[in-house]
Amino acid sequence: MRSKEGCEGRPRSARARRGLRRDLGAGTVLLVAVVAVVLSAATVALGLAAALVTRQRAEAAADLAALAGAQALVRGGDACGTARRVAAAGRARVVVCEPVGTTVHLVVEVRLPGVLGRLDMPPARARARAGVPP
Repeated sequence: MRSKEGCEGRPRSARARRGLRRDLGAGTVLLVAVVAVVLSAATVALGLAAALVTRQRAEAAADLAALAGAQALVRGGDACGTARRVAAAGRARVVVCEPVGTTVHLVVEVRLPGVLGRLDMPPARARARAGVPP
């Protein structure tokens, strides 16, 4: 309960008491706004982190698939089939596979996880090349 006295023991005027009543709840509104901004920033940060991790997964899958495809190519096997199997084991998909001489060129895609994947966000793509040096 608020006192009707001011800081020096003098009674507050009716106008001052009405001003205090108008301010009641302003702190709550400000707190709700600050919490909403912090939660929004955290959501954006988590989305960016997920996108970065997905890009790194795509790069790793492309590198491994290209190495496996090049090894299969040198041994006389199916370079693209081997690259697709290795990429699938890393939850990636080979989009382009071009064996050129003793080198394999790949483009690999990895879908974004969770909500980002359902929002029609483009998948993370990575390119890789591996093979025997000329």
